[in-house]
Amino acid sequence: MLKKMPSLSLFDQTRYRCLFLTAVLLAFAFSVAAWEHHPLLTEPVLETISETESFTPAAAVTLEDFLSAVEGPLAVFLAEEEAWAREHLPWYAPCPEELDFVATGNPDDIRARFFQAIRINPNTKTPLYFSVLSGNDIQGATLLSPEEFTLFPDAAALESFDFVSLLPGGVLNAQDIIATASNEPDYGMDTGLFEDNDTDFGRRYGFGLQPFGNPGLDYGSQAPFHMGFYHESPLVFLFAPFLKRTYPEYRIHLFKRLSEFAFENDHDYWGWRFMGWGLHYLADLSMPYHTTVLPGYSALRMLWINFLDILGISTPVDNALQLVSNRHMAIETYQRIVMERALREGSGCAIFDALNADYDAPAYDDNLPRQVLANASNQLARQMNRTLVKYMPYDFVSNPALELGEIEGLENIVEMVAESHGVQALEELDALLADALELFAHYGRSYIADIISKR
Repeated sequence: MLKKMPSLSLFDQTRYRCLFLTAVLLAFAFSVAAWEHHPLLTEPVLETISETESFTPAAAVTLEDFLSAVEGPLAVFLAEEEAWAREHLPWYAPCPEELDFVATGNPDDIRARFFQAIRINPNTKTPLYFSVLSGNDIQGATLLSPEEFTLFPDAAALESFDFVSLLPGGVLNAQDIIATASNEPDYGMDTGLFEDNDTDFGRRYGFGLQPFGNPGLDYGSQAPFHMGFYHESPLVFLFAPFLKRTYPEYRIHLFKRLSEFAFENDHDYWGWRFMGWGLHYLADLSMPYHTTVLPGYSALRMLWINFLDILGISTPVDNALQLVSNRHMAIETYQRIVMERALREGSGCAIFDALNADYDAPAYDDNLPRQVLANASNQLARQMNRTLVKYMPYDFVSNPALELGEIEGLENIVEMVAESHGVQALEELDALLADALELFAHYGRSYIADIISKR
């Protein structure tokens, strides 16, 4: 017999309804990519510290060979890492015991056992390779096709790079290993991990229902691992407590410790590669659209448009969805084009100046990603929103009737800004991006230096 649900007060009904609407809002508003082409960000940071830190070349080793060589101590390490996450990370969903990594001596399933223990997509691909900006002539190179390293069928975003195959034992500069690896978390390792993602592993991994983002989309399903909403108004968290269930800190710490573990066990190649994976999530937290739910919308305005939707007036909510999505895509596209052109033309660029600057790296601790980096990024969100609205083409960022991904001319966004507003507009946009990426330059250096100091 069905039990009658207890009646809710008017406040509780409104709170529940607002929470539901916020969930709908988030399901459609997020563009998960934070910055386009992480190697463009990572390499300049590595260059600034290569003279003072030891970046030794390393011979490429397959993941299976690395795991087999360290299987016994790895089981102990992963148990310790799980204990750390349970103790230190708010809203952490513990890993089910049946997924614990156990040293069995079986090389045939060691990859699968490792992936389930760190709870990434079991289909994640880890070929031996490195990436270079397309157009470089590499003699005798064998190039990988996208399906050999990414889980996503749409490879349009990868056209700016060539992916060069590497044989086991091939020696590679540490900087190339790290920079290449810094893009890999965007190739699908965080997709399908929640119960409602319609995957068998998502139902086993213990993360529960996806807290936000679209669970039906591959890109959407990785949102909670690449976004950290730690500094929203208490009012927002009151009506949307699920926003606290984010996992970038989990990945940042896990891959930092895996990097240190690999170095401790004399496997430099995977020490550098895991470092690159961790740097990806740090860089994501420097993007204001990954640390702020709806840039340009105050907590009260968010609640107001939700209230209007309750009354049946859905246009303000729909408009908010589309505008935030479009603005996110616009600034990412602008960033990619400016940085690629600067590299290809050998011209100056404020963004690269910020990444290349000689900073004194602050001491790293495990609270830094949440309390310092994400907080500073969140503080830039309002300014970023205002600047985009001021200078970007109207239809790109201020017309909610249009979907930016379907508008022709997006690749001409730099020229369109210059023609409408002049060089000053380009300088202001570049300075804004430089401010955000300077955060990654600061704290990425801290992350790197702390790992290297323990080698």
